[in-house]
Amino acid sequence: MSSPQLANSAATPQPARPDSQYEYWRWRILFGTMIGYIFFYFVRKSITMAMPGLEEVGVTKTTLGLFLTIHGVLYGVSRFVNGIWSDRVNPRYFMSIGLFLAASTNVFCGVAPESIGATKLAWVIGTFWIINGWVQGMGFPPCAKSLTHWFAPREHGVKFATWNISHSLGAGLVFLLNSFVVGFGWHYCFLVPAALSMSGAIFLFWALRDAPEKEGFEPVEQYYERTRGKADGSAVEAAPVAEAEPEQDAGCWANLREHVFSNWAIWVLCWANFFVYVVRFSILDWAPTFLTQAKGVDLKAAGWATASYEIFGAFGIILSGFMMDKLFKGRGAKTCFYYMLGCAAAAFLFWKFNSSNLVLNALLMSLIGFFIYGPQCLIGCVASTVATKKAAAASSGLTGLFGYLSTLVTGLGVGVLVDSATAPVKAERDQTIAAIVQIDVENENLAGIVKAAEGLYDAERRAANAKPEKAESAAKKAEEARTSLTEKLAAATGVEASAVSAEKVDEVKATAGAERAKIAEAGWPRVFGMLVISSFIAAALFALILNLRSPELVKAEEEAKAAKA
Repeated sequence: MSSPQLANSAATPQPARPDSQYEYWRWRILFGTMIGYIFFYFVRKSITMAMPGLEEVGVTKTTLGLFLTIHGVLYGVSRFVNGIWSDRVNPRYFMSIGLFLAASTNVFCGVAPESIGATKLAWVIGTFWIINGWVQGMGFPPCAKSLTHWFAPREHGVKFATWNISHSLGAGLVFLLNSFVVGFGWHYCFLVPAALSMSGAIFLFWALRDAPEKEGFEPVEQYYERTRGKADGSAVEAAPVAEAEPEQDAGCWANLREHVFSNWAIWVLCWANFFVYVVRFSILDWAPTFLTQAKGVDLKAAGWATASYEIFGAFGIILSGFMMDKLFKGRGAKTCFYYMLGCAAAAFLFWKFNSSNLVLNALLMSLIGFFIYGPQCLIGCVASTVATKKAAAASSGLTGLFGYLSTLVTGLGVGVLVDSATAPVKAERDQTIAAIVQIDVENENLAGIVKAAEGLYDAERRAANAKPEKAESAAKKAEEARTSLTEKLAAATGVEASAVSAEKVDEVKATAGAERAKIAEAGWPRVFGMLVISSFIAAALFALILNLRSPELVKAEEEAKAAKA
């Protein structure tokens, strides 16, 4: 006859694996995906430091810009498409293979020989960089899937925020790495990160695993409730838990229709992400340019101000996760709403404070970074939790697609916006210089005169501010620039260079320098205004879903209340 203890033990089987192992694997998955995504950045941002070297061998900025734009848009599409696949595939294989392929494209870029000529070299590197844009989309979706499967909804904010620091770490580390290796040649900016990332692919294959249930653990929601307490905060005894029956899967396309395409909140998040990324990419892509042109900040100092934008963004990420989980109880959209109001205020101050003070500009940019990176982190988290584990990667991929489509605004759009605003000022400059030189405005030599005059203006400013050890070299370059302008004035007026007066050279130079400052200032205020408007639109969209929460979390709280009643 069996004892009562044995009977009870048979009726309530213990979890297949102990809690200590479960906790170990949760942290291993978190840090494994973080490290893996850092390596994805190594082979995504590697081209940035290689670009000056590519220009030296004849590859133009226009060509490089074209491939970068295609890369960004294709990456956004890939995040969504690969998100659909990732929901059905083991992250261990999906992410490690994606990283290996991304590293391989960098190898092909790095071994491309300069001897084939600038045009062919550009097409070889551009082709593999476009392929890189696609395989880069195999990085984030498996991370979103892993985080939603190994961490319960009530801890998603903090865990997603912690994971999101990998963006800043990856970008910062590859810039530091390539600042050293670029001295050996632009090829090594591709090859060294590629070698490290291939090692990272091996690490990912070792570190990652599929969902907990497939590794012999109970579903994470049950584990979290059993070990950390119910939704109402009351303690839960570590009672044995029966093995959960596998949930019926309605199929890939059925899950997409139900949890993504038919979910209006996902579409609100998509458009909110679009406007969040308008702010983010406008700063990232154009900050050094508009700080020097519109604010009068030195170029080197502008680099430090841009770095502060990233650094404070990391602090904003961490705080946003705690606000979502602890303050707003899983309402990530509410956190994003307050963040975007703060971003709008910081962008407004940056727009209206017309100062060249480095500290003030760095402070305002830091505030924008702090407020923009919180929503940038949480949108993917909210989309993943709202779509549930059945479509977590696909939903975050769709929001990511809308985010990267914003490059159409922040790239081409910003260029058109600035150029359209500066066109009248440029026309006025051309007429003034033409009157001084006494030639027609449409004269074919006018563009060369303007360029030479601006070159002399810059060269003389650099010579005046040069350090003693560089004064002689700077003075020589200024004299060469003066000779160039004199020759172009002579060609335009049909006289000998010796007949061009120094006074006329100085007058053309001064006019070009003064008018260029007006041109630089004319267009950027429109861009600053666009940042404020985009921030308010994003805040309004978040307001539509202010109390949005994970269906799994809502269900758990309702069950807890019913049990308590």
